Amino acid sequence: MTIRVFAGVDQGTTSTFTGLYDEAGRCVASARRRSVTSHPHPGWDEQDGLALLAAIEETVAEALAQVHGAELAGIGIANQGESVIAFDRTTGEPLSPAILWSDRRAASIVEEMAGNVQRGQVEERTGLPLDPYFSAGKIAWMLRNLPAVREAADAGRLAVGTLDGFFVHHFTAGAAFVTDPSTGSRTQLMDLDTLEYDETCLAAYGIDAAMLPRIGDTVFGEPLPIRLGAPLYASSCDQQAALAALGGIDAGDVKVTYGTGCFIQANAGPSPRRPGNGLMPTFAWSMGQNRAWAIEGGVFTAATAVDWLVSLGLAPDAASVSALADEGDPEHGPTFLPGFSGLGAPWWRPGAAGVLAGLRASTGPADLARAVLEGVANRVADVIDAVDKEQGPPEVLRVDGGLSASATLLRLQADLCGRALLPAVNKDSTAAGVAGFAAMGAGELDLPALAARASFHPPIEPRQDSGWREARRARWRRFVDATRGLDPDELGEFR
Repeated sequence: MTIRVFAGVDQGTTSTFTGLYDEAGRCVASARRRSVTSHPHPGWDEQDGLALLAAIEETVAEALAQVHGAELAGIGIANQGESVIAFDRTTGEPLSPAILWSDRRAASIVEEMAGNVQRGQVEERTGLPLDPYFSAGKIAWMLRNLPAVREAADAGRLAVGTLDGFFVHHFTAGAAFVTDPSTGSRTQLMDLDTLEYDETCLAAYGIDAAMLPRIGDTVFGEPLPIRLGAPLYASSCDQQAALAALGGIDAGDVKVTYGTGCFIQANAGPSPRRPGNGLMPTFAWSMGQNRAWAIEGGVFTAATAVDWLVSLGLAPDAASVSALADEGDPEHGPTFLPGFSGLGAPWWRPGAAGVLAGLRASTGPADLARAVLEGVANRVADVIDAVDKEQGPPEVLRVDGGLSASATLLRLQADLCGRALLPAVNKDSTAAGVAGFAAMGAGELDLPALAARASFHPPIEPRQDSGWREARRARWRRFVDATRGLDPDELGEFR
């Protein structure tokens, strides 16, 4: 018996996951490869680009081998967003590691930009604040600091950009070098209105558009033949694919994805919107004339902080951290600022670091575990508060991602946000979303039908009253303000 499936590849920070989805949207097989991240210097986060390519190929093959009679109808690939890589356009060989979205090495370039007369134009046209989080600073850093990259640029052989372009170039044997606007909007090089690279932004960072991938649609007009066994129909930034798979296709819908970082997106409808309140705009998806924009806030440290506790030996795994946190003191324990990669929305403090305060001799492992989960939940609540101010409060928050398996975290989140959370049954929404985009490219699905596939566990309702929430959130904001003087850039020789 033949089973027709679409593959959704989520090439994420922590792992590469491939799911095979049948005509009803059920995941019938999956495979995962853990990613290895190295940190050659403090604040540097990088991966091996060739290892990421191999992980995609291996997980697609492994998933297919699990389903007897599987017919692979098409593929969609989601990427890490702001992460970048440089490679030789002729040979395809990497000229740099994959520099991850969380990497802070471009901080000095961003500091230079802060005094640039073009700063206002860059921020207005892209909608993005200056921060080493975005791709442009990372690309500029490579051009300045990696001789192989500079030499390839001088010789006209350089290809550089987000990881999707690298994947497509390899899997099409060099026939295509493309990205989509959802990923392009993360670079700080694309005009949010025109969906094209902006000359002022390129000049400000010293980047030639000829080095970059062409910006096309999220769902391709024509599929790309690739060597993975079926055509590539779609390529998307990971968070936007998750938004669609969670049913967030109407203006005002909000989702929270708990992964390495936490990313909150609200569908902003069919027109560009440049929000205030410390939020940033992003493009959601393009399928011909069907376009959507979104607003976003990122919490750059989430599962990373939980993994840190595991690495310290406080618990054997993330699930055990959650169980341990249940035993922590809910009123008198320490407070933790999850700032391993700086603070994003709404604070935008690139130089911030993690802070653990309020330690006493009585503080134990359970208190530390609770402090980490509550710190993550408070940072998400910071962004939700900003979304509320921007477009009004959503009734519910759709949530997914690996860390959403923590019931303790979700209970804290509901209490701190004062509204219900809808946990997705499928925590791998990114793969489901990009597989759905591929099915759309094949003409076998539309966006409402993809959204209708979303299923959720019973809602998690807040247990605390508004007085508790307001007091807790006010205390948190005072804490975040108090940590400003502890940012490494201000500590000088104590870094």
